[in-house]
Amino acid sequence: MNGHVFDIQRFSVHDGPGIRTTVFLAGCPLRCVWCQNPEAFAGATAPSLAAETVISEVLEDREYYATSGGGLTLSGGEPLLQVAFVHALLKLAKRHDLHTCIQTAGAVPTSALLDVLDLADLVQFDLKHMDTARHRELTGVGNERILENAVILASSGATAEFRMPLLPGFNDNQGNLEHLASFLLAHGVCQLHLVPYQRLYLAKYDLLGMASCADMEVPSAELMNRVVGQFRECGLSVSVDE
Repeated sequence: MNGHVFDIQRFSVHDGPGIRTTVFLAGCPLRCVWCQNPEAFAGATAPSLAAETVISEVLEDREYYATSGGGLTLSGGEPLLQVAFVHALLKLAKRHDLHTCIQTAGAVPTSALLDVLDLADLVQFDLKHMDTARHRELTGVGNERILENAVILASSGATAEFRMPLLPGFNDNQGNLEHLASFLLAHGVCQLHLVPYQRLYLAKYDLLGMASCADMEVPSAELMNRVVGQFRECGLSVSVDE
């Protein structure tokens, strides 16, 4: 089984527990204006690699996974657009007792999500904005399917981490924060992981000749404290990506 992979990042410490190798799969149904991996948009033009080749590279750092509680993370783009390849990678990883994590934005057929839940030790699921019209404005698609899949994931019994990219001026208003908190709590989710916007990726847009969201600022300490405080007042436990 082959899949389109645009990067393999070793010694990653922000894509799940411990030290990990993150495999970035090409293709994405979203076009987020702040996307940190615009090279994912290449889709099928990215290099085609066999699942066995990918796992062989991942296994080169298995000693680090064992000592840190790390493993394999599949990211993108949207990895579940290549669900058969993801399934093959996860099965190979499990043969070697690797911890597995999938990062998804949820804008995929529900069948794709369900197909991998029994093989993924952790699913990190992004909720970018709760208003459908605003979500479409920011990402190019509505959030109806995303929210449906979020509900299914929350009720599935799988280990899930719901995350929100914190984007100053885009999704940090009080109404959106309250809507997100009430949505999660209504479905039995009491924890949220915040991922503050970073500007480190902007050079990629220049290299690719693409327009970027260059005027967006990183969240200030004051904004972070306000957002975390508001979520906690709503009843959520909040962690922040460092």
